[in-house]
Amino acid sequence: MTELVQASLRFPSVVFTIALGIALVYWLFVLIGALDLDLLGGGHGDIDVGGGHDIGGGGHDVDGDADLDGAGVWASLGLGVVPLTISLSVIIIVAWCASLLSMAYIVPDSATWLRYLLFPAVLLVAFPIAGLLVRPLAPIFKIKEGKFNADYVGSQCTVTTATVDNAFGFANIEDGHSLVQISVRCDKTGLRTGDMALIIEFDPAKRTFIVEPLADVLPAQGEEEKSNG
Repeated sequence: MTELVQASLRFPSVVFTIALGIALVYWLFVLIGALDLDLLGGGHGDIDVGGGHDIGGGGHDVDGDADLDGAGVWASLGLGVVPLTISLSVIIIVAWCASLLSMAYIVPDSATWLRYLLFPAVLLVAFPIAGLLVRPLAPIFKIKEGKFNADYVGSQCTVTTATVDNAFGFANIEDGHSLVQISVRCDKTGLRTGDMALIIEFDPAKRTFIVEPLADVLPAQGEEEKSNG
């Protein structure tokens, strides 16, 4: 254990030892934040977390830390598939281990000048190895883009209000495995609860979807829907 400590405090390992210590402190604070530990005795006010799907607000906003550029050498090594903090942490760990192993089995204690060459050599080895290690984590951090309002044009919806006109109306639309309520308007009358409608347009000024009765747009399919109902 003493030899390990001494080796980790010699150049170039000491550089990676300091970086590893900083990384450990960072992840400790991340863990504290994830566990929501109030170590400083702060208040316990409610926090509003915007996790809902706003179908009228466009695509989802994603975390900038996970949205890496994906260009150049960084992406070619596979390091861009995870957040930057994870990639850097893995690089530091690999470089630290490689530095200690190299100093123990390759670079003799008397060859001080080799230690200065070992620093860039360790980094060159650490980057591709770290890329291989983080690639299996890629599915965890894969960004799933939310739908935009225009993506729902052409979709069918089910009326949930007693009537739909050019001033009022709501309907449900399937979004994946869930039903989402949307605001709809229709110039025609006759739409009632349970009727099927076709989304033909989105009005950004009123933030509502313009619909037409499915029986009028697709008569055959509309009749089939009513018979099944």
